[in-house]
Amino acid sequence: MTANHRVRAAGRRPAAQESIPMSRTQPTDAPNDDSRGRDAVIDWRISVPGVPAIVAVARGLVRAALEHSPRCDDIELVTSELMTNAIRHTPSGEAGSLVTLRIRGRAGWARVEVADLGSPSWAEPGPAAAEDERGRGLGIIQMLADRSGRGPENGGQVSWAEIHWDVPPGAGPTRFNAVDRK
Repeated sequence: MTANHRVRAAGRRPAAQESIPMSRTQPTDAPNDDSRGRDAVIDWRISVPGVPAIVAVARGLVRAALEHSPRCDDIELVTSELMTNAIRHTPSGEAGSLVTLRIRGRAGWARVEVADLGSPSWAEPGPAAAEDERGRGLGIIQMLADRSGRGPENGGQVSWAEIHWDVPPGAGPTRFNAVDRK
């Protein structure tokens, strides 16, 4: 199923909105893919323009998808950092390029993946100096995520993070605010 969502691109007036398709996909086996994703209650994938304003849209999608998770704020911040890194540090931030966001979740678990046009080989960044205004995103991701990593994907790279939370025994499935829920 495909749901069209209106996304306002940077520098455009509301009347000049563009429609970006968002589809529900079946989980796939990808590098570093956690098998717990196979029973995902939600599995969204959307490709969006690599412009800075799209980071807020990504945060909104995470909030809409996982608002009932007790760690929604953490997932939203991790998504923001992953998207910002893709746009700021890879060719996906160049005019006409795309970034793909994937959100998967189920009771007690969520995974965010951001695929971009970055090199599948990369250098680890050094620590940010106290006076630096940038350079703390990966540290934030590592602090909030239970697992995170990067790997090659379709000639580019995918950065991902997983966040877990406790689900009381017998609580039943977590209620997700999913558009295409089965």
